[in-house]
Amino acid sequence: MTRRLPAALVVVGSLVVAACALVRPRATDSLVAARSPALEDDLDAASLRAAVEATLPTYERRGDVVAATAARRLLEIRETIPDAGERRIAIAREFRVMRVRRPILLTAYYEPELEGRLASDTTFRFPLYARPPDLVDVEPRALDAACDCPRLTGRLDGGRLRPYHTRGEIDAGALAGRQLEIAWAADPFALFVLHVQGSGLLRLADGTTVGARYAGTNGRPYRSLGRVMVERGLLDGDHTSLEDIRGRLASLPEGERAALLAANERYTFFRLADGPPVGSLGVPLTPGRSIATDPRLIQPGALAYLVTPSTRRFVVSQDTGAAIVGARADLFLGAGSEAEARAGRTRETGALYVLVFR
Repeated sequence: MTRRLPAALVVVGSLVVAACALVRPRATDSLVAARSPALEDDLDAASLRAAVEATLPTYERRGDVVAATAARRLLEIRETIPDAGERRIAIAREFRVMRVRRPILLTAYYEPELEGRLASDTTFRFPLYARPPDLVDVEPRALDAACDCPRLTGRLDGGRLRPYHTRGEIDAGALAGRQLEIAWAADPFALFVLHVQGSGLLRLADGTTVGARYAGTNGRPYRSLGRVMVERGLLDGDHTSLEDIRGRLASLPEGERAALLAANERYTFFRLADGPPVGSLGVPLTPGRSIATDPRLIQPGALAYLVTPSTRRFVVSQDTGAAIVGARADLFLGAGSEAEARAGRTRETGALYVLVFR
C-alpha cells in the first residue's frame, strides 16, 4: 500500500520479526551466517501460495529466474513436508541461511474502514485529495548510479524542486479550489489514520464500499502522533494505543486536535479503486503474509520467515513505508476492527533470517 507508512502506524505498537528471504540480499554486510530456525508455520499453506503467486510475475518481469525458482521450491517444500524438522533439513540442503545482524522492529498495519461520501455536506467536510499534478518524485540514482540517496518528492517552482505543502498547509486550504477532492470524510482523525496506513475503505451512504488507494505523499517527514502526544504530556508512554490516542484527542478543543495532527507533516494522496490493497511492489497484499520493509535492507519480493514469541510463519516483502527504515518492517493484517485491534497490540522482538538459493 506503499504507505506509505506504509509502513507506520498511528498506533505506537511495534513488532519484531524473523524472516528468510529467497532473493539475493543487497546489504550483505548486514547479514551473518546463522543456523536455520525450526520453520514452523502458524498459517494455512493456501495463504502463502496466494502471496507467493502474486509475487512471481514481479520476479519474471525483472528477469530474476533464481528468485522465481527459489520461491516455487520453497512453496513445494512447505506444501509437501508437513513436519517442521524435516522441512528445516530440506531447506538447509537448498538454501544458505543468513541472519540480519540486528533484530528488526516490525509494526503491524491494516486497512482502516471509515464513513465517506463522494460529495461534501455539513458533516462530510474533510476532503480526500487526488495526487496533485505538480507533485514530482525524483530518483537520484537515475541521475547518478553511485548516489545512495533516498527518493525526493516536491514541486517544481521556477525550475527548482521545492518542498511540497505540509499537512498543516494542506488542511488550511493550500489545495482548495484545484478540483482535487475525490471523496469526503466526517471524522478528521479517522482520515488521519487512513493517511498513516496509506490505503483503506470508504463506506458510502448506501452501504457499499470503495477502496481509497495510495497515490503518493507530499514527501515530508513522518512523525508519530503518539510520540508527539507523549512529548507534550498528553499521554503516558505506556498508553499510546490507537484507542488511547483517539480518546485523548476527543477530550481536546478542535484547534488543539488540528495542531497535533499537523505535527505529522506527511500527507497522503489517494485514488478511488475497487479490488484489494496493493503494496509498493505492485501486487495485492495478503493478510498475515505480506510485510513492508526497507528496500535497502531487504530486497522487494523477498520471501521471509517471521519468528516472534507469538508468530512463526513465512511472509513476503511486498511493501515499503516511510517509517520503515533499517532493521524494521510491518506485517499487514487485513481490514476491519479486528485487524485494527491486533495492530494496536502488536509489539514483539525477533530475528530475520535470509535464505540464499544455492
